[in-house]
Amino acid sequence: MIRYLPVLCGVMVSEAIAEMKKVADLDYVGNGNPRQMLDLYLPEKIDEPVPVVIWIHGGAWRQGSKKNAGRALGMAEGKYAVVSVGYRLSQEAQWPAQIHDCKAALRFVRANAGRYGLDADKIAVWGSSAGGHLVCLLGTTQNDEALDGKLGPHVGAKTSVNCVVNFFGPTDFVKMDSQGSPMNHNAASSPEGQLLGGVVSELTQKAKEASAHYHVSKDDAPILTVHGTKDRLVPYAQGKAFDEALDNAGVSSVLLTVEGGGHGNGFGPSVAEAVKIFLKRQLFGKEGKGKDRTVKAGQ
Repeated sequence: MIRYLPVLCGVMVSEAIAEMKKVADLDYVGNGNPRQMLDLYLPEKIDEPVPVVIWIHGGAWRQGSKKNAGRALGMAEGKYAVVSVGYRLSQEAQWPAQIHDCKAALRFVRANAGRYGLDADKIAVWGSSAGGHLVCLLGTTQNDEALDGKLGPHVGAKTSVNCVVNFFGPTDFVKMDSQGSPMNHNAASSPEGQLLGGVVSELTQKAKEASAHYHVSKDDAPILTVHGTKDRLVPYAQGKAFDEALDNAGVSSVLLTVEGGGHGNGFGPSVAEAVKIFLKRQLFGKEGKGKDRTVKAGQ
């Protein structure tokens, strides 16, 4: 993951990446909960409204922080604003609190776009692991009254996004244990069980509601899924089956398989380049259509 260092009033992501101004701890709900805040990173120079990449962190829904936005910051290159979202963890609130938080954050970004020089009509969402799970739901439950929730001052604003970058997110809680993971995802003590509030197999309807696979429809946002074949936490079959469901529904979906890659391990420059091309195509209208392909771990 790319590190970023505070410098004066901005953030320097790396020598090759432009300095960005950070606006920290924006309360997107308005209740002062530190978990329901976001950080906004703006290009140093904004001549016209810029697209937005919203980053949602991983951590099994029970740890992690909005402070860890290095992947998205590394992609910004002065062309995007980056929003890093905090959300309530499963120790504090169970499902659907997490997606309600993410939708409230999305509405906040859209409602405040003019204030910060953002393009409200060009918003991408990107997340890894648990964050991948949440962004896939953002892409498959756009403007869904049941899952949009009623948090924050901008209830009723659109919750649509232009595209989704899914790094190895769980997309089907019902089938995880049958897809080759050495972890018992069904147990009440598992990350999924703690999120849902019990044994997953005893909460089938709730598990399906929390799984993007069961929300797939032809109106979903374009999705890039990146998944390693040796992922021991989220089986590769999750990403593959999700991509196939999107394809069958007529959604623009690309699966980038990392042969030998683990749970985020082994993601080399080919992955970074694929994300960069995908974002340019979806947010700037660059020509070309992505297609499923496989890269070797580390390449």
